[in-house]
Amino acid sequence: MKKIIGLILGLVLVVGCIPVLIGAGIVTGYSLSNSTASGNVNVEYRVLWDICLDKLESMEAEILVSNESKGVIKANLSEHGIAVKISSISTDTQRLKVSARQLLMPKAQFAQKIFLKLISDLQ
Repeated sequence: MKKIIGLILGLVLVVGCIPVLIGAGIVTGYSLSNSTASGNVNVEYRVLWDICLDKLESMEAEILVSNESKGVIKANLSEHGIAVKISSISTDTQRLKVSARQLLMPKAQFAQKIFLKLISDLQ
């Protein structure tokens, strides 16, 4: 399974934005930019919010900002600044963006790692 995910993530890095099916179609699109991993997630807003907050806390992230009405979580984790943004596309589809920086430098691979950990609980 890890080899398949590694292959898919390698393709994403080479190709850019391609549809990725993780689990039973949880993520319908996925992209990786300079410091951000983002994708559309087929789940209700409140469920995604709770999972993101719980997962960050279980990873022992220091939560700095948690604003559910704006869909923003800011945290520090392993000397990285993490920003999670959830935007509603429809009642059952949310746009999840995770960005990571370390010493003001973008860290796309770390953002990707956090993104995949957040959505892994949705399977």
